[in-house]
Formats: sequence, C-alpha cells, structure tokens
Amino acid sequence: MFRSMVLTALGVALVAGLVLSAVQALHVSPIIYAAEVFEIAAPDVVEAHNDGHSHAHNDEAWSPADGMERIGYTVLSNVLSAFGFAMILLAAMFMARDKAQLNISWLAGLGWGLAGYLTFFVVPALGLSPEIPSMEAAVLEGRQAWWVLAVVATGLAIASLVFLPGMAKLAAVVFVAAPWVVGAPQPEVHGFLHPDAQAVATLEGLQSQFIYATALANGLFWLTIGGLTAYAATRFIKA
Repeated sequence: MFRSMVLTALGVALVAGLVLSAVQALHVSPIIYAAEVFEIAAPDVVEAHNDGHSHAHNDEAWSPADGMERIGYTVLSNVLSAFGFAMILLAAMFMARDKAQLNISWLAGLGWGLAGYLTFFVVPALGLSPEIPSMEAAVLEGRQAWWVLAVVATGLAIASLVFLPGMAKLAAVVFVAAPWVVGAPQPEVHGFLHPDAQAVATLEGLQSQFIYATALANGLFWLTIGGLTAYAATRFIKA
C-alpha cells in the first residue's frame, strides 16, 4: 500500500506542479521580474584581516540564471513540494476514513485541498504577506518560526474539528488563536526604502498584484492536489 501511495503522490505531483508552474509563469513571475528591476545592489562587504589588508567581497547567495535554468528549478521545486503535500493529504484522508468514517471522493478531496490551502497559505499569509523583491521584511529566522507555528496550529485546528468528539472540538479555537497571541514578526520599517518616490509607488502597485496572483496560484494548486489525490486514491490504492 505504501508503494501505491508513493506512486500515486508522484503522479499527482507532476500534474499539480506543472499547473502551479504554468499559473506562476503567466501571473506571478512577471510581477517578480518587474520588481527586480528596482532592486538596489547591496555594497560589497569590506573585511579587515589580521595582515592589515582589506578585502572586498560580495556574500550574495547563489541563484539560478535567468531563463530556462530558473524556470527548470521552479518547476522542480513545485513538483517536489506537490509530492510532499500529496503524501500528507493521502495519510490524512485514510486516517479520516478509518477513524472518522469519512469517505474518500474527488469532491471530498476538494475539501481537503481547501484545508491545505488554508493551512499552508491563507493563514500564514494573513500574518506574513507574500513579498516581492525590494520589500522590507522581518528577520528571516523569526518569519520561519512564525510560519511553522501558523501551519502547525491551523493543521491541529482542522484535525480537532475532524477527529475530536463533541465539545472537544472547541480545542480548535485555542489552536487557531495561538499564532495571533504570539504575533507575526514585523520589520522595523514597512514597505519599500527605494529613494525614488515613483519607484515606490510602482512597487506598491506590484505588491498588491502579487498578493492576488499568489493567492490565485496557490488556490488552484491546492484544489488540484486535493481533487486529484482523492480521485487517484480511490482508483489506484487498495487497502
């Protein structure tokens, strides 16, 4: 059964990953490329060594080259992410079937996809808005920690509603509230620090478009994963 789950998840991941990549290419990537035009290069870091000489170097992280290499890495990342999410949904669906007698169907799969969308995108995005290049952001470690908290808390809230009996379902309220009690980390300065006011106005417009575009892309991604995962589970996985 585990082998069937892995093969099913791979098939779903290929389709969902390509769907997400196509939507990103049409609606998300153009916004990122437009924002990158306004990025201001950081000055090289000058480091003084014990020998009395100063050496300039740039600590910019590696990134794929523009063009096919960048597109290829994006598609690969989307497919791998979709595979992991499909495995999570398969495990959740079978657990819900065995523990809560919830049937597996493509329509129920759309519901699971919506749950994944809320867990991994909507709730975290309410605290940490999707960001375009040149936008000021809080410290990376703080954002990562809060994102994990938001995802885990939302997932536990949904699991509480599905699996816990009666009044115990109220535990979902506690889980939903947890990320907001902690609070998402915020940057010292919000918005953009570009010295050109016209550039800032353009970036603010791009940021608004980016939020809607990423919401659309992730929504289609999760509905595709949910529906296909449930459909494939009923066809190819035998208990």
